[in-house]
Amino acid sequence: MLVLAAALVVVAGVVFRQEKEMDPLRAVIAELTSLPREGAAISTVTNPPPADIEELRREAAEVHRLRAEITQLRREKVETSALQARIDKLALDLNQRSDSIAVFGDFDHPAPNASPLVLQASSLAQSSPEEAARWVAALPPGKEQDRAVLAVIKHWTGTDAAAAAAWTTQFAEGPLREQAMSVVARQWGLRDWNATAGWLETLPAGASRDAAIGAFVTSADGYDIKLALEWANQIEDAESRAMRVEGTGRRWLREDNAGARAWIEKAQLPPGVSERLLSSK
Repeated sequence: MLVLAAALVVVAGVVFRQEKEMDPLRAVIAELTSLPREGAAISTVTNPPPADIEELRREAAEVHRLRAEITQLRREKVETSALQARIDKLALDLNQRSDSIAVFGDFDHPAPNASPLVLQASSLAQSSPEEAARWVAALPPGKEQDRAVLAVIKHWTGTDAAAAAAWTTQFAEGPLREQAMSVVARQWGLRDWNATAGWLETLPAGASRDAAIGAFVTSADGYDIKLALEWANQIEDAESRAMRVEGTGRRWLREDNAGARAWIEKAQLPPGVSERLLSSK
């Protein structure tokens, strides 16, 4: 009996200890069961009401539409800038050519108000520019002779630009030489810019060279605006140089902003021109 009683006491002690160890576990289980289920929490986040889903879809569609409009506007801006640069170039060239034609006429049709001397010079130049040059050189000095000379230059440049250019170098420095060289540089530059540039390099510094360069720039920036800007930057007269460089630079910025900026940042341009060009939009 004593042995049995002792065994019961031992068993009771073990059961008591197990109950004590189970108390913390019961507390943890009770706490966990009181928390909201994980699936329910996720459900409230990942499954919004149908009204919210429709609103998100509408907003996403609006964002896509706005992005497409921005892309289209950027494309149109680039195209408009290039077109504007071309319009500026054509307008400048047209104004210069119109002024020339108004006074001297074109190759085949002298100006309606051209004098008999200019008409005769034009007629001779069509058949023999060299003979026409000798004939106008013998005319009395004055405005009529100058107009006749320029009429011959226009025809001669169309058939033999190098010979016409060589004749202009014989003129004394002054308005006639400036106009004659401008005619040669503009017309020759449209057909053979390399030969024209070579001729410009042989000219001594002065107003006539500046005039020739300015006319060449007008022709060159239609097919190589970088070349035109490089030549514009060689004009000796500071005011003319700044005007030509800035005008040509702005057209280049509209056509190729990145390329133009890279060149402008490195070039030695007239004071203030680089700053104005780089700050332009």
